[in-house]
Amino acid sequence: MTHDSISGQLPMPDDSGSVILISGWRQAGKTTLLLDLRAAAREAGLRVGGFLSPGRFVQGVKTGIDLLDAASGATIPLATVGEQGAIHTGRYSFEAAAFEAGIRYAEAGQTADVFLMDELGPLELVRGEGWAAVIPLLRARRFGVALVVVRPDLIDAAREQIGLPPDSPLIRVDESNRDDVRDRLVGWLRGRVPRG
Repeated sequence: MTHDSISGQLPMPDDSGSVILISGWRQAGKTTLLLDLRAAAREAGLRVGGFLSPGRFVQGVKTGIDLLDAASGATIPLATVGEQGAIHTGRYSFEAAAFEAGIRYAEAGQTADVFLMDELGPLELVRGEGWAAVIPLLRARRFGVALVVVRPDLIDAAREQIGLPPDSPLIRVDESNRDDVRDRLVGWLRGRVPRG
């Protein structure tokens, strides 16, 4: 693994309220990493909460994004390619009901051993929309550890809004390091202590 893929110190096994930012450009493997970490945490007996946003593909073409409840594994549609909805950013149109569901998943999972949030993006950090209501939950730090996906150009905004210091843990994921990062984080997660 390259020396700069993980900056800052990973939390100790029994630390609570730590936030680790996961960053990388599109298609770097951020969501896949979180899906793997979710599975590893569950296998280790850790309670998982929050949500992920895996892509939806038809014949190898990304046609949308789903919302996955990190606790139950249930999925609902989050976004589709196009601008037909009331909420859109980039090339996606988002379902308002899915944002509401994501907030419910986050509220229900805010005391989990491992809290996952995929992702804090321009809707939240620039426009104050989408899952912006989850930011106060991250600031409250009631979880064991939170793994939060954020794009590279929004790292500073995420740190500021979540209340993280400049040297807080940051994991940069790309095609060259994603397997090594996954292996290191899975090993680290297996050493986490479940919260009472």
